[in-house]
This record gives sequence, C-alpha cells and structure tokens, in this order.
Amino acid sequence: MEYLGERDTPGGVWTLETDSAADRRFFYSDDLKGFNFQRKVSSFRKFTQRLLDYAGKASAPALSIQSAFVDEYFYGLRETHPMPLFSGSVRPRIWIGNSSVVATHYDDAENIACVGAGTRRFTLFPPDQIKNLYVGPLDKTPAGAPVSMASLTPPELEKFPKLATALENALVAELEAGDAIYIPTLWWHHVEALADINVLVNFWNGGSLTGASGPMPLDSLLLALLTLKSKPRQVKAAWKAFFDYYVFEMEGEPGSHLPDDLKGILGEIDEAGAMHLKKWLIQQLSQDTDS
Repeated sequence: MEYLGERDTPGGVWTLETDSAADRRFFYSDDLKGFNFQRKVSSFRKFTQRLLDYAGKASAPALSIQSAFVDEYFYGLRETHPMPLFSGSVRPRIWIGNSSVVATHYDDAENIACVGAGTRRFTLFPPDQIKNLYVGPLDKTPAGAPVSMASLTPPELEKFPKLATALENALVAELEAGDAIYIPTLWWHHVEALADINVLVNFWNGGSLTGASGPMPLDSLLLALLTLKSKPRQVKAAWKAFFDYYVFEMEGEPGSHLPDDLKGILGEIDEAGAMHLKKWLIQQLSQDTDS
C-alpha cells in the first residue's frame, strides 16, 4: 500500500463497499431490485486507511477498488509492469480490497490476472456450464456482466441443485503474490479475495472490455432474443439449423460451392462489406422501430 501510495495520481478513486459484513459477495440486494453495495468516491489515502483499519475485523464490510485503469490511478505502474504475452496497447486494470467475493460471471475477452498481494481463489467453469449456473438478468447486472445467482461460499446446492454438476466440471486455483492465471474468453469465473489486503492486476485482451468498436457477439444474442424467443419451438429448431450451418459452420464452409464473386457475405467480409452490412442492419432495425 505504501508502494502504491507513492505513485497515487491526484483526484478521487471509485470504491465499492457492501452494506454489511454479512455477505461479502458484491451482489444484488435481498429483494433483487437493487444491489448490496454502494459506489463512492474517495482519495486513495483515505481508502488505504480504511482498508488498514478494517484488517482483522470480522464485522467490517467488504471494501474494494475494482477494475480501475492502472495508468489513471498510479504514475508509472503501467510502464514498469508490462504484460509481454499481450499487445502493449492492452491497458492493465487494478483491483484492491479486503476479503470479498466477485460472483460467478464471464468476460467477453481473454484475461491474464496477476496477484500482487494477498491470496485469491478462482473457480472456473467452461462456457457450456451456463445451463447449470442459474444466470441472472442480462440487462441488470452488478458490474456489467451477467452473474450466477448461486453462491459458492458455501455452494447453495439445495436451492440450485444443478450447481452440483457445474462444480463437477469446475477448475479451482488458489493464487498467491506472484502467481497469475489465464482465463479464456467466455469462461465463467468466481473470484474470492481471501486476505485482509489483496491486490490484483489484470489484462483483458479483445472484446468490449478493451473498447473494441463495432457490434459484439452479445449484440447478436440480444437481437436473437428479440426476434426468436417468442417463436414456436419448431420454428426455433429450424432457425437453429440455419445458425449451425451459416454462423457456426458445423458442416464446413457454407459457401464453398459458390464462385468467390458470388459468395457475398458468405465469403471473407472486408471493411467495405462490413460497413455495408452494418448500415443495412441499422436501416432494418430503424424501420422496425418506426412501424
């Protein structure tokens, strides 16, 4: 904390603090209409002092700085702590706090997370375990990504019985200072900060978390929910066959029987083709809204 304090930039830092120490998971409120934590602005010095004051106190709430850009909060830290496995354009983020839990969630980017202080336990689930994780709302989330409604501390197996199957397919890693973990894109992960003072720096590569422009795969999912969710089961099954064939290419390249000049969007989509398709989609959606 002294090391970081010497590099603190002027201005406030955004902090999260749970309403009580009873549940150290940053999550929804009991009525599910809000959240069980408050977002506040503080100086880094005051945040550090509160963190130290809370150390060893079981009655203290969970307190954290989460996903803050390192180069916005600390002078020189980005330059002295590069991640050579990713492009230098990837901006590291820092997480600082006491013992707490980040609910099971996914990121649409690959991630390398490095523990700088304390201990963290990661529980990872493959993407196909989504069916066993009891995922919450897509459009109202604690921190941007949908989270599992099932707690792992301890596992709520009676309330969420399919969670047992997810745990059978889970990978668990406990990391100490100097350790790092690679989390592939869309892998679900539950993160426990176990010490009184924990510091983690992570690097997200690709996806919306790195400011990538243009439509994201999640946009396609949301549009599919809008257009297909209410269709009859047999119609959904028919569209599934189309998606499997055209999008996921389960039977190989769908346009392989066509000459290159006739493939259109079934071939390689260049920048001009992508722009044309985006404009066409925007026009279609605008007409639907107007009608």
